[in-house]
Amino acid sequence: MSAQKNIVWETNLNLFGPESMKGWGLAMVAVWLVTMLILGVVFVAGGEAEALPSIALFMLAITTGLGVMGLLIMLLLFRGSYPVRYTLSGKGIRMQTLSRAARRSNRLAIALGMLSGKPGVLGAGLIAQSRETETLSWRGAFRLETRPSRQLIMLKGAWRTLMQVQCRPDNYEQVLARIREEMRRHRTLERMPGRFPLPVFLGRTALVVLASLPIFAVHTEYDLDILLPVIMFCFALATIWLIPLFGWVVLGSLGLIVFTLVVHLLEENRSYIRPGQTYTLLEVMNAEDWLLLGLAILGAAGLAWLALGALRGRIPSALMADRLDKG
Repeated sequence: MSAQKNIVWETNLNLFGPESMKGWGLAMVAVWLVTMLILGVVFVAGGEAEALPSIALFMLAITTGLGVMGLLIMLLLFRGSYPVRYTLSGKGIRMQTLSRAARRSNRLAIALGMLSGKPGVLGAGLIAQSRETETLSWRGAFRLETRPSRQLIMLKGAWRTLMQVQCRPDNYEQVLARIREEMRRHRTLERMPGRFPLPVFLGRTALVVLASLPIFAVHTEYDLDILLPVIMFCFALATIWLIPLFGWVVLGSLGLIVFTLVVHLLEENRSYIRPGQTYTLLEVMNAEDWLLLGLAILGAAGLAWLALGALRGRIPSALMADRLDKG
């Protein structure tokens, strides 16, 4: 452990700085892309792909409106910045949010998400709450970039900025020298991965899309409720990008999908051609039906493999990999 004393200071983090604005813009783009990914799978599987361009424009307008609303909230509620406290020690650096408004808004989002049953709002609130206090350990893997004109130090992981360290004019050089010394002493930069990991997660996302399409198509073919496939698909994406434990929801959804599909296929229906007789859909399936069902089974097996791999720790999520960067 470093024998030097801790460096502690309080300052305001600029919400309208170039880095914050870039992050906010990327977040809005991500919201639009995820929304269109979900809607795209549903509409393509339902044979209504021609409606996607107009839906894409509509969702772009909504996302833009949400982005502008967020900027207004930053301006009116937080006045463009919020107070933070940094503690730089021999173990790492910690950033604490001191804004009461930020903490209240995070808890409000959690409460609204629970009451409304909207996992997106709940998840956003939980993630924001978890970031009220963030810590980077020198045992992690990250590099630094500096913005001397604004006394800002950026600590970046393999694919995103892990922490913005906003210094004051009177301590910028001291903090920068200490961070460089600790990173050198703990060999933090040497642990940076040799390849950019984002394509791996994008590839897994593409596999989830391909595996989910026949499952949605089966539900469309037999006029089944697509709520379960939507839940399955959303939580499969969340398993890749957020929390591996969401794999349990994927497995549970797949189990219910299999159960409802089997019940539907084995349900007896009255024959209009032969009065008094009944038949099941399983008995009248043709080659195309069996092919679609086979693809859906393969897709379900692939999603189950992904969920089990995540739950067993073999397939880390992007967020968990990000945590490893933090140390």
